[in-house]
Amino acid sequence: MTAARPNTVSAEPLPGIVWPTTIGYVGIHVACLAVLWVGASTTDMAVCGGSYLIRMFGLSAGYHRYFAHRAFKTSRAGQFLLALLGTLGVQRGALWWASRHRHHHRYSDTKDDIHSPLHQGFAYSHSGWFLDRRNEATDVARVQDLAKYPELVWLENWNIVPVLAYGSLVWLAFGLSGFVWGFCVSTVLLWHAIHAIGSFGHRFGGYRRFATTDNSRNKWFLGIVLLGEGWHNNHHFYPASARTGYRWWEVDPVYWVLCLLQWAGLVWDVRVPPARALAATDPHEQAQVRHFERWLMELRGEIGGVLAAARAGRMLHEAVELHLDEFGARATAQIIQNPELLDASLRALRSSVRAEVAARGGAAGLGDALDRRISTAAHASALASFLERPMTRSAS
Repeated sequence: MTAARPNTVSAEPLPGIVWPTTIGYVGIHVACLAVLWVGASTTDMAVCGGSYLIRMFGLSAGYHRYFAHRAFKTSRAGQFLLALLGTLGVQRGALWWASRHRHHHRYSDTKDDIHSPLHQGFAYSHSGWFLDRRNEATDVARVQDLAKYPELVWLENWNIVPVLAYGSLVWLAFGLSGFVWGFCVSTVLLWHAIHAIGSFGHRFGGYRRFATTDNSRNKWFLGIVLLGEGWHNNHHFYPASARTGYRWWEVDPVYWVLCLLQWAGLVWDVRVPPARALAATDPHEQAQVRHFERWLMELRGEIGGVLAAARAGRMLHEAVELHLDEFGARATAQIIQNPELLDASLRALRSSVRAEVAARGGAAGLGDALDRRISTAAHASALASFLERPMTRSAS
């Protein structure tokens, strides 16, 4: 697998594009014009719709909710199947997808976000970032929890193989017209539906139930075509949740299927927000969560400075970031439901970071330095006390 590349992008023209990806991307778009020649039968429409739904489930349930956010658990075989289904969506491998998406959540709608329409512009945030050479490599350091599985690494390196096999099977089963509709057209629809989250999902209209630090928005149309992913403001408020639709009318088919799979024993520990978060009736709680998110983002920067000064390796840096991710997901739920547990979570974070530094052979005193930085950032007190200080909605 290739080495990590810088993650920060700017609004300047692309310094270089990934030609194989770009040729394939444009080529499949052009191939869709063949519908003018092959026509459209009922079977073609059914194949197109079925191909779209199966692969969208792989991207949504697999790439997004499982690999990027670990919102539920499954067996190793189930994990591989989810990766395989996601790979058929022609958006590179699960490790690449998860590493880029985790970065997006850590720095959402800041200048370090790789596809924010607020900083990179609409076209770049929609498709340009996907073709940009700066975003081509899989950042293995950011997905160490996934890279330990050799079957996922193999699928990452050879993700084109399942795609070619899938396209060939569609052609063999349904002929040329089935291939045009079931592979080419459905792939283009998948691309633009998923990419619309990065462009439309962070700009233009919709509604915001939660006062998150980013500009994420809920949109009913995206909610439908993305099988629940369009309730993007809900997701950014509580990204560790396997559920994105918080009201009865916010359709979330992926979550419904996950509930069925949990009933069948194929997945388990399907995470959902606390009931009070689903209700979203307490603006003070929202202000606390938003205040915490800003605090955590600032803490990331401070810890990054300490690690850079100590010349810590990339793998150690990202391992610490993963501990911060886990702490952030746990603390968000505790702020809403059990704030008295925040102090214990903070102590656990400090302990896990020190252990990570020791296990990876960090510089002498680095674990102590990080521990002090976390403690100081929490105002040398329990994080619960830090969060419970008076706040107003306008200050959030």
